[in-house]
Amino acid sequence: MSAHKNEQPTLKLGEALIKEGVISKQQLQYALQLQQESPGKKRIGDILLQLNYCTKRQLREISKKYNHRLQIGQLLVDCGLVTEEQVQAALEQQLTSKLPLGEILTKTEVVTDEQLAQAISQQLDYPYIVPHKRLVDRNVLKLFSAPFLKMNSVLPMFKDGDVVTVVVSNPLDQGLTRMLDKTLSGNYDLAIAPKAVVDAVLNDVLTESTVFSSGSDQMDTAGSTFQRYDLRNVSTAQGAEQQVINIVDYILSNAVNQRASDIHIDSMYNKIRVRHRVDGKLVFETDLPRHIGDRMIRRIKVLANIDVTDSSETADGHIHVTMENQNVDLRVSLFQTVLGVSITIRALTRDIGLKDLSDLGMLPTVLTTLKLMLDSPSGFILFAGPTGSGKTTSLYACLNYLNESATKIVTIESPVEYSIEGIAQSQVKNATSQEMSDRIKAMMHQDPDVIVLGEIADEATAAAVAQAALSGHKVFSTIHADDSIGAIQRLMEMGLKTYLLSSTGVAAISQRLVRQICIGCKEPFTPSRDTFKLFKLKDFDVDRCDFYHGKGCPRCNRTGYLGRTGIYELLALTDDIRNSLLENRNASVIRRVAEQTEQYISLRAVGFIKAIQGETTLDEVLGMLSYSEQQSFGAMGLTEATINYWMGKAAPQ
Repeated sequence: MSAHKNEQPTLKLGEALIKEGVISKQQLQYALQLQQESPGKKRIGDILLQLNYCTKRQLREISKKYNHRLQIGQLLVDCGLVTEEQVQAALEQQLTSKLPLGEILTKTEVVTDEQLAQAISQQLDYPYIVPHKRLVDRNVLKLFSAPFLKMNSVLPMFKDGDVVTVVVSNPLDQGLTRMLDKTLSGNYDLAIAPKAVVDAVLNDVLTESTVFSSGSDQMDTAGSTFQRYDLRNVSTAQGAEQQVINIVDYILSNAVNQRASDIHIDSMYNKIRVRHRVDGKLVFETDLPRHIGDRMIRRIKVLANIDVTDSSETADGHIHVTMENQNVDLRVSLFQTVLGVSITIRALTRDIGLKDLSDLGMLPTVLTTLKLMLDSPSGFILFAGPTGSGKTTSLYACLNYLNESATKIVTIESPVEYSIEGIAQSQVKNATSQEMSDRIKAMMHQDPDVIVLGEIADEATAAAVAQAALSGHKVFSTIHADDSIGAIQRLMEMGLKTYLLSSTGVAAISQRLVRQICIGCKEPFTPSRDTFKLFKLKDFDVDRCDFYHGKGCPRCNRTGYLGRTGIYELLALTDDIRNSLLENRNASVIRRVAEQTEQYISLRAVGFIKAIQGETTLDEVLGMLSYSEQQSFGAMGLTEATINYWMGKAAPQ
C-alpha cells in the first residue's frame, strides 16, 4: 500500500536517506568517498544501490518524498539506451516543442515506447504491467473523467481496499502525480506501461457504453472462453472477488492462446510477475500488483481443487477446461518461497497432444529406420534426453503408430500424459522399486504385444524391462541421458550389459527440441566464421550452403522463431558397436565407431542439416547442447553424400 504525501522540504538525497533510517552516516561517508574516486563521478544513488545499502524502491520513494526530481535522460543514459548527445539534442527540441523528453525520444525513434517503459521499470522498480481490457476494473475508471484519462494516458486498473493501481507511461511526471494525489488522496500505487499500449486499452474500455453508466456494478465476463469454470455460477460476485476471477481467467486463457507450455506466477518484493514458457523459452508477460497475490492464489486453489486452508509449503492440483473447442489440462504446482507463493502451471492440450511420426521432425532416413524397428515383432527402443526435450511426445507418437485392433499395448506411466483409446494405460505415483517390478510382472500377465514403461529409474526396473524384452515383447521406455550412447552406457551400469550385447533390435534415440525460424520474417543470413568453427567441420564447404534467420515480426513476438521441431540422434546397436561396448571403450571411441555405420547420426549433425534446410539456426543448434557436449566434439565428417543419405535422397558413398 502506498501513501503519497505532500512534498517535504528538500534535503540532499544522502541526508534524506539518513533521516528515514535507511542508511547510516558512516555508510553515506563511504559512498561519498567512492563517488570522488569513481571515473565520471557516479551518482550517489547508484553507488548506494551497488553497495546494497538501499533498494531501488527505497531510493524512488524517498526521492519523491523529498522532492528530488529524477532525470529521465540520465536514467536512459545509465541503461545504455541513449547517448548523452542524443539526450542533449532532445532537450534542445524540448525548448520549442514543450513535449516530455521521453515522448521526443520515442517520436524521433531514438528509443521505442517499450524500451522507455522497461528502462524506467528496471531502474526505479516500478511494476511493468501490460494492460488488457479484460484486466481493467471498470468501477475504478469511474473515479476519473474520460478526458483526464485520455489527455494524460492514465489507466486505473485494479483496486484493493482503498488503494488503486494506476498504470501510466511516465511515472516521473510530477504534475501528473500531484493530480493523482488530489483525486485519490494519496492512496495509489503507480505501475508503468508503453504509452501506445495504455492509449489503445483506454480507447477500448472508454468506448464501451457501460463503463460510465449508472447501471449494475457487475463485472463483464463475456470475454471469458473457459467453459469449465461455469462462470454463470459466480456471475453475481462483486468488486474484488469478480476482479480476481477475471484476472485468473485472463492469465490462463492468454497463455493457452500463446501456445505456452507453462505459466509461471512468482511473488516478488512489490509485484507479482507472470511469465510464459513458449517454444522452450521463458518470456515475460506482465507484472501485477503485489496486493492481489493472496486472492489470486485462493482462486487458483479453488479451481485446482486444492484446500484453500492448506498452508503447507507445496501443493499440487489439476484444472480441466475447455477453450475454443480444445480440451486443456492444467497441472498446478504451488511452492512457498521467502517472498510468497510461486505458482507453476503446466498446460497440456489433449486434442493436439498426439502427433504422427512424420510430424516429429525426424530426418527421412531416421524415420524410415525407426518405422522398420516399430514394425518388427520384438525389440527394445529407448528414448533419451533431458526434461522437456519431447521424449514423452515421441513415445506417444510411436504408440499411436502401433495402435490397432490386432495389437495389445499396456503402459505404466507417472502420470498418464494423454489418454489413447484402445491402449491399456495405468498410472503409478511414488512407487518403490519393488512395487514397480511387481507392476511390470503383473503387466506381463495381460498378454501384451507392446509394453511401455514411462521411465527407467533404477536397476530393479531396468532388470524387469529387460526380462520383458527377452520374452519376445516389444518394449519402449525413456531415460535421462545426454545422448543415445550415454543411454546405452547407463543401462549397462544398471546391470544390463549381457542383455544389450546379446539381443537384437536394441536402439536408443536421443532428442532435443529447437525453435523453428518464423516463416513470416525468414530471411537469408550468414553466420560468423567463429560459429562454423564450433561445429568442427571437416572437408565441408559452408559457402555452398544457404542459412537463414528470422528478423522478428509481430507474428513471432519479435523473436524470429515460431514453433519447435525435434532433433533426433539414432543409435541402433550393430556388431561393431557391441564389440566396442564389450571392450568398455569410452563414449568418444564408440561414437567414432558408430559414425562409420549407417545406423547412427549425432545430434550435432542433425542440427546442422536442419540449419542447412532452413528450419532453424546454428545458434539454436549450439544452444541445445551442453557445454560439456560441445567440448567433447570431434571433427564432424559431414559430406554432401552423407547429408543426401540422411535426407533420403541417395545411398551413402
